[in-house]
Amino acid sequence: MERPVRRWDFRPHQLARGNGGISTMAVAARGKSDSTYCRLKELVLNYRFRPGEPLSAVSIADRLQVSATPVREALARLHGEDLVELLPNRGFFAKTLNANSMKNHYEFAFQIVNYAIQQGRVQFLAQDNIEGPTGVGSRGKTGRWQELDSSMIEHLYIRIVGLSGNRVMVDAIRKFNDQTRLLRLIDLENERNYHEITADMSALISALQRQDVAGAIANLRCQRDKKLARMNELVHEGIARSLISLS
Repeated sequence: MERPVRRWDFRPHQLARGNGGISTMAVAARGKSDSTYCRLKELVLNYRFRPGEPLSAVSIADRLQVSATPVREALARLHGEDLVELLPNRGFFAKTLNANSMKNHYEFAFQIVNYAIQQGRVQFLAQDNIEGPTGVGSRGKTGRWQELDSSMIEHLYIRIVGLSGNRVMVDAIRKFNDQTRLLRLIDLENERNYHEITADMSALISALQRQDVAGAIANLRCQRDKKLARMNELVHEGIARSLISLS
């Protein structure tokens, strides 16, 4: 007696051969989880929660129009990145901007970038344009940065440290960029600070292109000192913004 041929009816919830045995449902769930993580991280980085506010997965899920499961996963990831607090038996909480903590972050970042430059591995070519991640040309014919924004500064720091070949340091700078982004944005909103930072960043790039290690480090030290001097004011403004209730 001939054995009947078994027919497989692959439906969306079953295994998809094209994904190496990963179900399409699993792929979709991962995509939703990553999307929720990115959206929630953006809110956290911009301190769109009140200082110390309990981060309820249910409430956030309602706010983002997703289920609670990807929110819980996102909160766990953000805690692993030291972007939210986790109190035993109480749950997740929004962090509060702290001037001393931010100063420590800037001191640490300065040491990392300083080390990368001193290693002598940073070799910037004398290009007409050094582009930020947005694709906007960040230098004009005069050699000064044009339309400077936070992402360009972050990109430059990652590029400098990346050329050192130390991936641990690159990860540390990425984390620094995340933790200090709101303060950087606030700083750039001030017209006087904006022009000063633009001039300083242009001078830094020029020093790097000339292979002027001493000049680049002196520039970074000056920028750090200016930022630390403004830190209390920047943190005060950041806290004020985080206290504004969102509709």
